[in-house]
Amino acid sequence: MKIKIFWKRDCPNCPQAKKVGKLIKDIISVEYLDIDTVDGLAESCIFNVMATPSMVLVDDKNKEIESWRGMVPESDVIKRSISDKRKC
Repeated sequence: MKIKIFWKRDCPNCPQAKKVGKLIKDIISVEYLDIDTVDGLAESCIFNVMATPSMVLVDDKNKEIESWRGMVPESDVIKRSISDKRKC
C-alpha cells in the first residue's frame, strides 16, 4: 500500500497535508505529487483528483482503496484506515 498526496504550491491547506504525510511515513510509503508538474497532473487525472489537497490510498497494484479529496484528514484517521485495510 501507498498513500499519494496531491498538492499545489498556492493551496493554503497543502502544507498541512504534507505534515500529515510526514506523520504517517513510518507506517506506509508516501508519494507527494505536485499537480503543477506534468507527472503530477497525469497522476491526478488517473485518480480523478479535482481539488487539492487530496490523498489517495492505493494498493500494490495502484488501485484506489480509499481517498480524501479536497481535505486534510487527521493522521489517526489515515492510520486507522490503513490498519483496517491490512486486516482484509
